[in-house]
Amino acid sequence: MLQTIFAVGFVSVVCYVIAFLRFARRFPQLYPELWRTLGCPEAFGLRGQSTYLAVVLGLESKAPLQALQQVRREMVVMRILLGLTLLAFILAATMTG
Repeated sequence: MLQTIFAVGFVSVVCYVIAFLRFARRFPQLYPELWRTLGCPEAFGLRGQSTYLAVVLGLESKAPLQALQQVRREMVVMRILLGLTLLAFILAATMTG
């Protein structure tokens, strides 16, 4: 059972990274003005990753979710994967003590 939970967590992390890199590659192409407003974040830097995560979670006030119609599906997928990962690792942590 515990191996299954870890496998689900690992697979969801891998899928999240793939979705994140796709989002980070498409975002500057689809929204160049918004990308400049956010400070031109790079996907591989810590600042860029935290900025993109804030955009995906809807916490960035400079990037309203209503303006991001073309990447809405990717954002929903990343939110689901983050929730699944968090749930899997919390469940694994409580099972192992």
